[in-house]
Amino acid sequence: MRNILLKSTLLFLLSIGTHLALAQGVTTASINGQVTDENGEGLPGATVVAIHTPTNTEYGNITDSKGYYRLPNIRVGGPYTVRVSFVGYEDFQKTNLYLDLGQKLNIDVNMSETATDLEEIVITGTRSDVFDGNRTGAETAISLEKIDATPTVGRALGDFVRFNPQTSIDEGNDGQEISIGGMNNRYNAIYIDGAVNNDVFGLAASGTNGGQTGVSPISIDAIEQITVSVAPFDVRQSGFAGGSISAVTRSGTNDFEGSAYYFLRNQDLAGKTPFEDGQEDEIEREKLPEFSSQTYGARLGGPIIKDKLFFFVNTEFQREETPQPFNFANYDGTLTQSDIEGLANFLRTTYDYDPGSYLNNTAFLNSDKILAKIDWNINRNHKLTLRHSYTSAENLEARRSTSSSIGFINGSEYFVSETNSTALELKSVISNTMSNHLTVGATFVRDDRDPFGDPFPAVFIDDFRGGISFGSETFSTANLLNQDIITITDNLEIYKGKHTILAGVNMEFYGTKNLFIPYNYGDYSYSFQRGFGPATDSFLNDFLTGQPVNLYQFSYALEGEGRGDNSSGAAEFNASQFGFYVQDEFQATDKLKLTFGLRADINFFEDTPENEFFNVDSVLAQFPYDLQGARTGEFIDPQVSWSPRIGFNYDWHGDRTLQLRGGVGIFTSRIPLVWPGAAFNNTGINTGFDFERIDFTTPPVFNPDALGQERNIAVGERIPSGNIDLFADDFRIPQVLKVNLAVDAKLPGGIIGTFEGLYTKFLNNIYYQNLNVDIPTDRATGTPDDRFINYNDQIDDTYQRIMLGSNTSKGYTYNLSGTLSKSFRSGVNTQISYSYGDAWTIYDGTSSQNSSQWRGLHAINGRNFWEETQRSDFAQGHRIIGNINYRKEYLGFMATQVSVVYEGQSGNLYSYIYGAGNNLTGEDSRNRELIYIPANESEIVFGEYDNDLEEVVVYNDAESAAAWADLNAFIEKDDYLSENRGSYAERNQSRTPFENRFDLRILQDFYIEMPNGKRNTLQLSLDIFNLGNLLNKKWGRLYDRSFGGYELLQFEGFAPGTDTPVFSYDPFNGGQPYYGDFKDRGVISSRWQMQVGVRYIFGN
Repeated sequence: MRNILLKSTLLFLLSIGTHLALAQGVTTASINGQVTDENGEGLPGATVVAIHTPTNTEYGNITDSKGYYRLPNIRVGGPYTVRVSFVGYEDFQKTNLYLDLGQKLNIDVNMSETATDLEEIVITGTRSDVFDGNRTGAETAISLEKIDATPTVGRALGDFVRFNPQTSIDEGNDGQEISIGGMNNRYNAIYIDGAVNNDVFGLAASGTNGGQTGVSPISIDAIEQITVSVAPFDVRQSGFAGGSISAVTRSGTNDFEGSAYYFLRNQDLAGKTPFEDGQEDEIEREKLPEFSSQTYGARLGGPIIKDKLFFFVNTEFQREETPQPFNFANYDGTLTQSDIEGLANFLRTTYDYDPGSYLNNTAFLNSDKILAKIDWNINRNHKLTLRHSYTSAENLEARRSTSSSIGFINGSEYFVSETNSTALELKSVISNTMSNHLTVGATFVRDDRDPFGDPFPAVFIDDFRGGISFGSETFSTANLLNQDIITITDNLEIYKGKHTILAGVNMEFYGTKNLFIPYNYGDYSYSFQRGFGPATDSFLNDFLTGQPVNLYQFSYALEGEGRGDNSSGAAEFNASQFGFYVQDEFQATDKLKLTFGLRADINFFEDTPENEFFNVDSVLAQFPYDLQGARTGEFIDPQVSWSPRIGFNYDWHGDRTLQLRGGVGIFTSRIPLVWPGAAFNNTGINTGFDFERIDFTTPPVFNPDALGQERNIAVGERIPSGNIDLFADDFRIPQVLKVNLAVDAKLPGGIIGTFEGLYTKFLNNIYYQNLNVDIPTDRATGTPDDRFINYNDQIDDTYQRIMLGSNTSKGYTYNLSGTLSKSFRSGVNTQISYSYGDAWTIYDGTSSQNSSQWRGLHAINGRNFWEETQRSDFAQGHRIIGNINYRKEYLGFMATQVSVVYEGQSGNLYSYIYGAGNNLTGEDSRNRELIYIPANESEIVFGEYDNDLEEVVVYNDAESAAAWADLNAFIEKDDYLSENRGSYAERNQSRTPFENRFDLRILQDFYIEMPNGKRNTLQLSLDIFNLGNLLNKKWGRLYDRSFGGYELLQFEGFAPGTDTPVFSYDPFNGGQPYYGDFKDRGVISSRWQMQVGVRYIFGN
């Protein structure tokens, strides 16, 4: 029935002539205004033409009955010349105009009567995107000149979008993670030439297609401009709750222009090991091991038919290595380096398995990018653009060793990705009162994640304050993703006097095939499972001597015997989203412009496979939760998401020296399809799951055969097992309300200032419950910490987790920012922005698995009824971004350009939690139980678990007093803990130290003036990231607080015969705060890194 509805809707839209386009990214600019006579009356019938000088492309129109004109769908960049003519009046001309992406430049012209032999009036324009009468909400435009001048070692989008004050950039395992407006990075929209380049499935932290490999979706050399929009009140822009990043690619001109380039990084262009204060004499600072990272490519653009048909091509190759050095002296575990080497030799000789290295596990990324583009000026009224891009990537995300874990490289993730994206744009002026913008496209993504090395079961060996991991990476054993994305949009504009009326439609279609079976080679954990047998003196010895494993997990497809990528059970499903919208831009007065819009988005999902055992035979009726209509075999009902918006721009003095702007509106985001897609993967009848612990009657022993792990369900049997993911039948995709108010002012001394405020309120966000957890009644006793305990009772033992996704309206973010910029006559350009942002949510949505979202929530009294907002992982805090740029030509053939970027950012957030906190509550969580902060010694019981007695031994008075003295000293040193004694810790209330980073770019040009007025240039470049660390080895420190948790206290168990929790405190790090390891991988690192480059430019 639903497929019939979709097909009927599509046929209806096609039948009424609706055009189809890929996405709703901004790709053009426009010019508008009013032509008047000497008395201020509108001149109807005047001719207005804008000419793009490099291509002689003309955009023209005729003024209407009141003298208004619009030149829509204009190519960004420039320079442009605008000419206005009318019989009996002196011609008007304005030159040297440049248009930014999405800009609507207003040019009002007052014509004067004159004799026909008088010369025209010529005005030279200046470039500014701040005082734009059509600008309403927060946005930042990054021009080609700024792109060229910005220091960039990784050549990734984040290096440039960081200039937006509301944006924060972090370096994750898969490259840059971009948060806008305090929102989840998965809630952003990314467009290239109007085409969706989001990873719509939502696995890549960068948010881009192919992003799981760490590759950028496009070469920076192919980009003309970038715009970051945080709160655009234009209803055409949708698909995000955070912000949208829109990039347009270069195009050819009437002159052949091109460039070839090469960039290099290696171990000699990077600093030595970062260190803490006081450690300088304790550690041996070393250079990075030998590595090489190279990027090389070329671009070429020019005419096929002068003034008519143009081409542009770009190709780029990336061969990048990233060393991850580890000094074993920093390891906090009890095992020696000789023990680790002995383990590796045991694996080689006993199981014929080589785990690989563990001291310097070098990651690599190989990527090829190709882009080709054709622009065709059909005539003055119709312009056609066709672009295709191909990106391939091969990435080894090498498992690395840290102070708390030893990781062997053959336990790494190996990833191959290919993306093909095509976009077609047709921009038409139908008449002087009507225009249309059509974009058609499709994107196809193929991702294949595999374990590195030979197949081998995953093994973890507990080493108390450390641990050792080897074997095939658990979540890469059976992991494939194919995405086909077609999204369709058409925008029709009608001009009537002071009104610009828009009607549009957007349709997006998603086809997905996802195979994801974790633990498919078996997963063995030799670790202490308190309450389920004794701890041992050496878990390593348990493994070496073949003792029963403490925890075993194995998952497999019920259909067929294949393992890894040959497994059956892949989920295939389709989804779609339709958007319909209308808008009126109303020039109410000469000073005031208003925008009114209304948008409706409707999502459609296929029904999930039915699990009749669950629907009919399970204990559904016994669940003490509201299932909100969720069942297998059925899925989310179509819901209409309404998005009304109002924006305004007021020119206070009428001379563009003081501008008040803002708006209020609702924004509907895409949802990462991996979340609802889990309902197709986890049905309870497609995969088997074997979970065994040492307390079982026959605890398992290690089986080294990755492809021969024993199934507990025979092939072909449809026996309920594993996990089930459900969604409320009235589930809505994420939606927020945004309120934006800003003032732009020309200040004394030629300074332009902006102050901006942004408030975002969730209307619909994700919320989770695990239906298979019974509601506990037992509470902890003996201290004021009386949280609920004993969550380990399952309601239906047939399954593991039964997740229910629904909505919550709780949560908000806000951001206050100020920006000052100035351009000096000497050629120096400066800008600095300060912003402060905070964000409060329940679930941040940082994981790709619904069960992990629930398990990772920081909580006190369980997760199923947790409805309090907590500080989000994406809360920005304080942030400063500034840059200064200067270029000087001299000696007739040389030029030097220097650009410095400073970025200051509040440190990483973290929470005080219990070690082994999941054992405290008994809940199936990820050790995210927030601590109770004792006010005095009587509010905490100290002790430790005795391995021989297999029970907790409470400290005597003297031992307790000593433990309290150590803990109390730590609490006193911590502002948050000392101010919140006698209460539960809150999530993300502490931060690592403030981070400061300077980046530098130096360009040295040697150029030759050519007879055609163009230049050929040889350019040498030097980029330095974290310049401060180069100048002073104590500067530029960046911290990595893993998973945002600080295990201040260790839960040891309950006092014998009671429900009184017992804790131990280890004055680790001398009782001083420990902020985690230094960031020492990738480009955003605590050690300085350089990149040298050479480039040849011709025809520029």
